[in-house]
Amino acid sequence: MGERMNETEKKNFFQERKEVAKQRLAICDTCDRYDTTTTQCKECGCFMSAKVKLPNASCPLHKWEQVRISYKEEI
Repeated sequence: MGERMNETEKKNFFQERKEVAKQRLAICDTCDRYDTTTTQCKECGCFMSAKVKLPNASCPLHKWEQVRISYKEEI
């Protein structure tokens, strides 16, 4: 069976996801295919304010790729 995350692991997991989303959106902000008014990508049509939060999502122009986020601390 799967293990449950303790509070520290949850905090680390969600903090890392927030950082990834922030970095991705910063990349989108510099792209000419990004509409800042609607937060929509003109290439794929996605609303990037939502898409950047999905770990398995990637940019259709390969400006950022999907990531594997681990919630376990490395020993």
